Amino acid sequence: MRPPRKSSEGHFRRFQGYDYSRGAALFITIVVEPRRPLFGAIRDARLAKTPLGEAVARRLREIGEFPGIRLFNSVVMTDHVHLQLHLRAGLAEPLTTLGRAIGRFKSLCAKDYHEICGESGSLWQQGYHDWLCQSKEMIAAVNRYIDYNPLKYELRWNQPEYLAIHEPLAAWRLSTDEFWRGIGAVELLNCETPMVALRISRKLSARQIDEAVRRIQAKIGDYVFIGGWISPGEKAIRDLLLGDPRGKIIEILPSAIPHDYKVGSMWLEAIRDRRAAIIARGNSEVEFSRAACLDLNAAAARISQGQARDSQGQALATGQRGGETAGQALATGQRGGETAGQALAPCDRTAGRRNDWASPCDSRAGRAFLVAWACPCDSRAGRRNGGSARLGGLLEGLWARGGFLMTPLAVSGRSKL
Repeated sequence: MRPPRKSSEGHFRRFQGYDYSRGAALFITIVVEPRRPLFGAIRDARLAKTPLGEAVARRLREIGEFPGIRLFNSVVMTDHVHLQLHLRAGLAEPLTTLGRAIGRFKSLCAKDYHEICGESGSLWQQGYHDWLCQSKEMIAAVNRYIDYNPLKYELRWNQPEYLAIHEPLAAWRLSTDEFWRGIGAVELLNCETPMVALRISRKLSARQIDEAVRRIQAKIGDYVFIGGWISPGEKAIRDLLLGDPRGKIIEILPSAIPHDYKVGSMWLEAIRDRRAAIIARGNSEVEFSRAACLDLNAAAARISQGQARDSQGQALATGQRGGETAGQALATGQRGGETAGQALAPCDRTAGRRNDWASPCDSRAGRAFLVAWACPCDSRAGRRNGGSARLGGLLEGLWARGGFLMTPLAVSGRSKL
C-alpha cells in the first residue's frame, strides 16, 4: 500500500516572461488536502472510482466547456488529478481565464465532496501545479505520463517487484568482472532469442529512419534488440519496439542506476509484459559524452555477441571457430563467398567500390551508417542457431542512398559493408 504523505503547500509555476495570450499547452495537477485516497483505489492498473471519484471525473470533462479552454487529456487518481489543456490564443486575460476555470472545477468538486461524503472543510490543496509545455516532445511526454499514470501506480505500489532493481545481474552474456544492475525483464539476457545491438547515426534523414523502422517492424518478434537508444533513429526504433506487443528490448544506461531511479512512462507497459529491461554498469555517474556513447555501444555489441571480458579487458568469446582471436572479425579483409563473417552486401553501392573493414562511420565520404550486431551462435552449446540467416532477411535491402546500413556479426566477428 502507498504510505501516507505529508500535506504540502501549493506550488505556482506560471512561466515568467511567457506571453500567454499567444496560447499555451499546459500540464496541471490538482491535489487533495491532505493526501487522502478519496477518489478510489487502483486495481489492475485502473482506478476503481468511488462516487466522489465519478463526480470528479465528470467535473474534469466540464473544464473543456469553459470559454477559451480546450481539454486534451486527463486522469483521476486516488488523491489527485492530472489534466492537459490548451489556452486559446488571443485571450485578453489568459491567466485569469485559466484561474477561473480551475477555481470553478475545484469549487464544484468541493460541493460534491460535502454532499456525497457528508464532510465539511477543504477538499483541495491551495492553488494548483502547472507546467508550460514548450515543445511537441513535452506535449507527447505529458500525454504518456497521464495515460500510464494508473499503471505506474500499480507497478510501484501494488506490484513493486516489476520495478525492483536486481543486483548484481548474473547472465551468460555479461562479464563476471563487471557489476550490473537491472530493472524489468532481465531474463532477456539469458534467453535463446538472437540478440541485435543497434547503433544508428544521427546523420540519417527522416526518410532513412522511416525505412529502417519499416524493415525492422517486419521481423520485430524474431530478435531481442539492445542499445542506448540515443539518436533520433534509435529512439524511433525504441518507440516501435515498446509499442508493439511482440517487441523485446533492452536499454543500457550510460551511468549507474540509482536506487531511487524512476522508470519512464513509455517503458511501463513493456516491463509489465516482461519484454523490456533497463540495465547499467557500475556505481558511478558518468558524464554523457561521445566517449561514453562509444563505450555504451561497445558494451551492447559484446552483450549481443555473448562475449565477456576478463580483468585485463581481453574479449572472451565462447563458441569461436578455429584459431581466430576473440573479438577479431572472422572475415577481416575477405571478399564475397566466405561463410564465416560474410558480408551481406560487401559493396559500397553509392560509390561503386569496395569498403574497408573498418569503423562503422566513413567520415571521409561524409556517410553515416547504421550498424547492427547480431549473435548468430548459441555460445553455450557451440552451435549455430540460425540467427545469421534470419538476420540476413531482415537486413537485406536496408541500404539507402546517402547511406545507412546494418551489418551482421558472425560468431565473434564484426564486419563493415
